[in-house]
Amino acid sequence: MSAAASPSGQTIDIAASVRAAYTVVTDNARLAVALAWLPFAILVGVEIIARLSGGYRFGDILAPLISLAGFTVFGTVFIVRWHRFILLGETAADRLFPPGWGVFFVALLKLGFLFLLGLIVLIVIAAVAPHSLTQVILIAGMTAITLIWAGVSLAFPAAAIKRPTSLVGDAWDLLTGNYWRLVACLIACCAPFAILSYVLNEIADALPAILWIVFRIILLAVWFASSAVVASLLSDVYRRLYSSDPEAETTV
Repeated sequence: MSAAASPSGQTIDIAASVRAAYTVVTDNARLAVALAWLPFAILVGVEIIARLSGGYRFGDILAPLISLAGFTVFGTVFIVRWHRFILLGETAADRLFPPGWGVFFVALLKLGFLFLLGLIVLIVIAAVAPHSLTQVILIAGMTAITLIWAGVSLAFPAAAIKRPTSLVGDAWDLLTGNYWRLVACLIACCAPFAILSYVLNEIADALPAILWIVFRIILLAVWFASSAVVASLLSDVYRRLYSSDPEAETTV
């Protein structure tokens, strides 16, 4: 790590942490809109392009790739901005890519690469296993991948304020004694948005193109709101659990 960190000995208060994550977003709704509108507008354009590409050859592959690339590049702009607001008090958005975005993006690519390797291994295991076990293996594997993400998630608020944190070691170490508490917090913060998004997706897929765009914009708004809540939670937990050595602290 660029700044020494060790478990602080604090215990995550699940109810208080979840309540605070939602409250900070609702109390700063205007700021959230100010920080989100440009990446939001860009992603609306990306989603329209992805939708239109579905009519071409390989559209079923191309469309989700375009959408994923858009969220990876521009969706993370808002997430980094929100982390920096919570941890550093930054409220300005005078350029598209904020300080810390590059470090955050690299950390995300590293995690994505690790997950891709894990997914490949999972698919191979499911392919050679008895057919009756395929579904069980896939569900267990995806659950494991999700739990691994939770274990390294504190690397992302750290990256947003330019404190690169190793995914395998440091991020896990920060959560010593608090891992399952953070998992519970993440479930409470993600589940309502996941359910709402699922319902909206089911409706949107059955609609004509013009109405699909309206629902897709609503879905994007839900995604931005959920991202703000989760980023608020992770930033607050990171701030509480992070303890630094003054001699090793880096300037952020």
